[in-house]
Amino acid sequence: MIPPDGASGAIALHDEAADSPASQALWEEYMADVAERLGAPVGAREDIFATPDVFSGAGSAWVVAYDGDRAVGCAGLRRLARGTGEIKRMFVSPAARGRGAGRLLLAELERRAAESGMERMRLFTTDVLFEARALYAAAGYRVIAEPREGARQDYVLEKPL
Repeated sequence: MIPPDGASGAIALHDEAADSPASQALWEEYMADVAERLGAPVGAREDIFATPDVFSGAGSAWVVAYDGDRAVGCAGLRRLARGTGEIKRMFVSPAARGRGAGRLLLAELERRAAESGMERMRLFTTDVLFEARALYAAAGYRVIAEPREGARQDYVLEKPL
């Protein structure tokens, strides 16, 4: 566990397979967090969450944030359409929030997207992910669509690079 005062080392980013043990543990933690916030289990909807194999092609990346030897966050980039990258499965463990891991992951994926010729980034989030929505807004992402699923409000966000 990360000390509450943030006394542990700096966050480091590493390329890793999206189905590595650390990545899978973060995914399970993410799904449990979202299910708790929604008050219902979350199914493995590949159209929303993306399977690990989509992070292995050209213009794709999977990055894991580490605090020492502990994986504390992850995020994936995939090419959505010509000139558009999409961020998927971005998550920072609640114990690590507020230490900059989310900003580091987001900036790294944006850098890689720009280097591979993408002109804009897009992502999907939902109303219960307050911390993520605040991070994306602070980074310049704007709402381009507001789909609804039952009582839950979802958002599609985009940012020019």
